[in-house]
Amino acid sequence: GRTRFPNLELKNDEKKKIQIALEASGLIKWKVFFVSFKNKNWDQNKYFDVGELNWKKFSWSERDTEYATSSVIDGNYQPFIKKYASESEVARTVVQSKIHQYGNKTNQVIEITTFEKSDNELKPLLVFIHGGYWQELSIKESFFPSIEAVKNDIGYAAIEYSLAPNVSVSEIVDECKDAIDWIFTNAADLGYDHKKIILSGSSAGAHLVAMCLLKINKFSPKGAVLVSGIYNIEPLIGTSIDEALSLTNSQAYENSPINFSLENFPPTIVTWGENETEQFKKQSKILVNKLIDEGVPVRSMEIKDKNHFDVILDLADLSKELGCELKMLLDK
Repeated sequence: GRTRFPNLELKNDEKKKIQIALEASGLIKWKVFFVSFKNKNWDQNKYFDVGELNWKKFSWSERDTEYATSSVIDGNYQPFIKKYASESEVARTVVQSKIHQYGNKTNQVIEITTFEKSDNELKPLLVFIHGGYWQELSIKESFFPSIEAVKNDIGYAAIEYSLAPNVSVSEIVDECKDAIDWIFTNAADLGYDHKKIILSGSSAGAHLVAMCLLKINKFSPKGAVLVSGIYNIEPLIGTSIDEALSLTNSQAYENSPINFSLENFPPTIVTWGENETEQFKKQSKILVNKLIDEGVPVRSMEIKDKNHFDVILDLADLSKELGCELKMLLDK
């Protein structure tokens, strides 16, 4: 069931009053409450059942399990990493690209598709930041969406960044922001429209996109696609994941986008796979709720039969559910 308020333009405090009144009257009984406040063309899907993250109730081992992205697929994620790499290699045989340096370090690079400039029209660009808990992967495994992107006349850029334990999460965020700044600054020269840039990321990459959106003040992305992300990284402190990160309480707080205002976010897609841990699903739902509360156009969905690793494979395939959401952002 669902309740809908069509085409309402309400302030956040007015939304809250309606929510409280409906809860008191018993009209809200469902897991998702659909409203359409700020943007008349997008359903704002708020999750009133999600509550708080409540990660502190878990033991150390339970937290390890909840935040082990492969725990729901028997712990073996390597076949998916190999698929990223092999599909990226295939993509490079059919899609032209060039690697650009955005910083002084050897791994501060961006791989960007190149188009034949047959006319003066600037193309849209899909920018992707890979996951790997800030300690794995590179552009080597990140070029796979380029085939579908180019097929649909969309440029594609994959960002590489330094990895922990050689750098902190804060430093990684700064690197990614530098990369995004570089892309916006050079977009026109590369044949891309800086007004049609979509930022996307998977897992830790979604976290990095969200952190960069907090810091971007020079340029305005057209939209963002956040896939299976983590937006409060405090639960990672003390887990096996943290061995390479060495997070302090203050570092974790400062690098958790959920702790800050999201009101300057562009229209955003938040999605995750059906086969993910409850904590990962909650991370996304809580972010969606906050985006709605702050008036950001947002769409969210759990993609059936997908897990933390294969959900991203459909990023630029416009015939698939995730790709359809990308198209909606570009057409907005």
